[in-house]
Amino acid sequence: MKKVIFDVDGVLLSEKRYFDVSALVLWEWYYSPAYMHLGNETVTASLTDEQIDALRARFWNHDEILTWLKQHGVNSNWDMVHAHIVVTLWLMLEAYTKDHGPIDVVLRTPDDVQYIGSLLHGYDVPSAGQVMRRLINVVPDRAGKDDVFTYLSDAVSSSLGTSSRQWTPLDSPLWQLHFEAFQDWDFGGALYAQTYQKPPYAKGKEGFLRREQPLGTAAGIRRMFQELKRRGYEIAIATGRSQMEMQIPFETYHWLEEFDPVYVATYTDVEAASQKLGMSLDKPNPFAYYLGAFGKFPKQYCDYIAHPDDFKRGTYYIVGDSLADVWCAQAMGAVMIGTLTGLDGQAARTMFEREHVDYIVDTVEDILKIL
Repeated sequence: MKKVIFDVDGVLLSEKRYFDVSALVLWEWYYSPAYMHLGNETVTASLTDEQIDALRARFWNHDEILTWLKQHGVNSNWDMVHAHIVVTLWLMLEAYTKDHGPIDVVLRTPDDVQYIGSLLHGYDVPSAGQVMRRLINVVPDRAGKDDVFTYLSDAVSSSLGTSSRQWTPLDSPLWQLHFEAFQDWDFGGALYAQTYQKPPYAKGKEGFLRREQPLGTAAGIRRMFQELKRRGYEIAIATGRSQMEMQIPFETYHWLEEFDPVYVATYTDVEAASQKLGMSLDKPNPFAYYLGAFGKFPKQYCDYIAHPDDFKRGTYYIVGDSLADVWCAQAMGAVMIGTLTGLDGQAARTMFEREHVDYIVDTVEDILKIL
């Protein structure tokens, strides 16, 4: 048996819209009256592509912060947003406590966020350069994803007090609040309400899911899936996207029908397993790739984690664009095919070569030259 397991972002679909949304979330979080309202900027969903590009450059330091986080195995845009918000709050609360003394910060609801914003109003919002420097100063070069947030939480706790551990971790209520803001921007209000069975907190967004950009032609990528199957390969998906975020563009481009749904693993599946098993399973944990390889059979999930080799049948190929995907392939004993269509583009070749990746291709369709 031969199976090819595809990541999605940076492999099949461009990451541009996801990174655009992450910048819009930060803009809304810092400046909208619905959240911190730290300045007088008018937050609106009616933006040109040029305005969105400018916001992305402003908050992500021309993508340098995004690149740095990906190099440390932080592959989720939700987690990237969390890192930015945590560091921004840390820097601003440092300035506040110098003037007013220590404060116990609670961030569980939008009202809490608005209250902290009212306290910090008038203090300078840190620049992206300041956020970047603080991350570099706190997190060692070789730290992986989980280590990034451990180092960050420890440093904030040392600076502001142990109460900060309520809002710095990835499983915090703060993470859930900005996750919902992200999904609102990405899905749009109508689809958000349909998916989550509740109205969005801050209304008025159309969403970006139906404006996704394939990394190649949609028809060409579908032909690649079909040709792989003709050559005797099974195909699967392992993505950090939620089910709906994967499903809508895949249906739009007629890709979804090429896959057996039992072997399409999304963040939705991984999160459900994480809650059931009481452990973090998102990338760079290879669990999503286990689901793509072995199937979504919940009764076997504990065994996937404890004894993955018992389920292996033949050769597995992982097609991904990031260091997190490389780590997953290494953990799984899979053949790694690195694509140069992610955030780093051609510059990712250096990372792939350093990690001794088996194959490097310019685009996903080039895997047909290998397999």
